[in-house]
Amino acid sequence: MYNVLLVEDDTALRFIYSKMKTWSDCGFKITSEASNGKIALEILEKKSFDLIFTDIRMPFVDGIELLRKLKEQENETPVVFASSYDEFEYARQGLVLGAFDYLLKPVQRDELENVLQRIKKHIKDVEGKTKIVSVVADVIDELGILSDANKFINQVAVYCSEHYNEIFTVEDIANSLGYSKDYFSKLFKQHFGITFHDFHSRVKIAYAVELLKTGNYKSYEISDMLGYATVDYFTKVFKDITGTTPSKIK
Repeated sequence: MYNVLLVEDDTALRFIYSKMKTWSDCGFKITSEASNGKIALEILEKKSFDLIFTDIRMPFVDGIELLRKLKEQENETPVVFASSYDEFEYARQGLVLGAFDYLLKPVQRDELENVLQRIKKHIKDVEGKTKIVSVVADVIDELGILSDANKFINQVAVYCSEHYNEIFTVEDIANSLGYSKDYFSKLFKQHFGITFHDFHSRVKIAYAVELLKTGNYKSYEISDMLGYATVDYFTKVFKDITGTTPSKIK
């Protein structure tokens, strides 16, 4: 479940929001509530959240000021505003400041569901980009390779990190980095000691392990994300590299 901080000065609305099944249906849970932006900032000093769902007009610190403070603190937690028709200008200011989206009151189930699904995708994309950089570095370290001063190794690491969720061939990466396929393969073997295919498989399976540990993905979802033709083939490669099956990873 993704954790949500609900910020709303209307007690009745906070109760209504908390009872909406849409949150749990989409994989979210309201874990903390605040009656204004000032209290929200105090909570955020102690806890982190995956989403901040906030009213715009509130006493002490309103939604716009809350978002501005978050940006000053370089807190990139997605913020969604709930606003009335007559608060559109405030909502527009929020979007300019970097709010993820805004919903009109009264918040409708289908509209909330739509924005939550998009936020979930955004969170997964951010998590993926952060994690894959670490995974690629870990695999390189496991191979005993010192990459700090080597341009070729760094080029490979960056390319694999940026294209982790795409299907690409040796020829694709070679062309992108300005090498012929044959010269790239030769250079790769010299530096890495294994073929690019083996390295790429290790990276993908190491990343699959990290995704499985989150508990947010099924094997078939990861298999599809990583470009495997079938779940059975993904499971075979996974077992060949890790010695176990995806279902055993917790």
